[in-house]
Amino acid sequence: MKILILFLLTINAHGKSIKDYAYYKYDLSFTNPICSEYSYDQAMISNNGNELASKPKNVYCKKGDKSFNENRSDNPHGLLKALISSPDLKSIFLTFLSFSNSDIAKSLCHAISRGVEVTFIIDSNNEDRDYGREELDFIANCAPPAGGKKAVTLFRGNRGGLGYAHNKIIMADYKENNDKTTIVFSSGNMSSGTTLHHENWHFLTTSKESYFYQAHDCVRQGMLDENISSRRAKFKKFLKGCRDNISVKEEDDIKTYFVPSDGKIAMDNILMNMKKASSVDIAVHRFTHPDLINGLVAKKDAVRFISDDDLYWTGIKRGTVGSNMIFEYYNLEKIQKSGAKIKFMETNEGARLLHHNKFIIFNYEDQSRAVHTGAGNFTKAAFSKNFENYYFITIPEITQKFARQYHFMFDIQASSTQEMPNEYVLP
Repeated sequence: MKILILFLLTINAHGKSIKDYAYYKYDLSFTNPICSEYSYDQAMISNNGNELASKPKNVYCKKGDKSFNENRSDNPHGLLKALISSPDLKSIFLTFLSFSNSDIAKSLCHAISRGVEVTFIIDSNNEDRDYGREELDFIANCAPPAGGKKAVTLFRGNRGGLGYAHNKIIMADYKENNDKTTIVFSSGNMSSGTTLHHENWHFLTTSKESYFYQAHDCVRQGMLDENISSRRAKFKKFLKGCRDNISVKEEDDIKTYFVPSDGKIAMDNILMNMKKASSVDIAVHRFTHPDLINGLVAKKDAVRFISDDDLYWTGIKRGTVGSNMIFEYYNLEKIQKSGAKIKFMETNEGARLLHHNKFIIFNYEDQSRAVHTGAGNFTKAAFSKNFENYYFITIPEITQKFARQYHFMFDIQASSTQEMPNEYVLP
């Protein structure tokens, strides 16, 4: 009896792992596009005086590389198509900032024709743009089988004090096992974000008994209800009440943070772990949150930093390049002066192909790690007013994969300031 009590107390002290639930499977996939090598019309010179014949291979891509990457099975696009084409799939819910991926649209249409119920939400800024809603309208018009349901397509965000509907979530339910679910979350949009951007995508299969699933279901319910999702205060109140009614405790090894409710909590957690960590590896797209910048400055030379080269060129050109603005470059200068090691992914701004990862790896003295990742950029809006989903992950095999990916990007793919070309020229 004493042994049993001690065992139960030990379980209770450590909490529950997401791995303890039925059906657990966690596939972490980085896009890592495979692209042709693109040579300059004439050789360029780097800042350190070396001759550059081409952009870094598999970093700089063009739209012509899309077809090859759409046909891979080992990248997020292949995993997503496999999920959608599963004969056991019953329903699928998707919410993204944008939807321009025609290959995924066709896969969803085939699923609808098999009787799969599809619900897709995108940001309301696309509602009045033909080019922004083309794929959404395509799946809305896909024919279901007799007695089946047509796709539900909705627009959310940008009203009632809310910013962008920037969540990146997929929830898949199954026919054979009603308690089984797969939740997909990512840094990427439903665009070239599955193939040619540099992104991270997570495919986590678990039980609906888990807190992880039930918290996401609260977000789904809130976003589907137009009355709740049209006011920031209403959404925050609903989400709190819904999560308070979840009877199981949140898992210890994967924590969820949903904005507009949890932005401050998420940022406080980042800053706390930044102080605890012996070193920090960060990958960014947008970079404006002052608390994060101050936290990185305080870490001095214990920071490695990777961004898209748009952030570099906006400083050199003294103006906006891509989505990055000049004050983001000034933020970069602050952490560089404090000792951070900075590198850039030389992507194709002309084709709007990006290094779009947003994650932080916390490396601790005891050799363990944790990762903050999710849909949102490192901006104040992403931690306060947008619809966003963030995660704090301590599952060792997942944090190890992030560490290996960071090594690949920082040591092999990315370019230092000295290695950057001394002129802004795209092949």
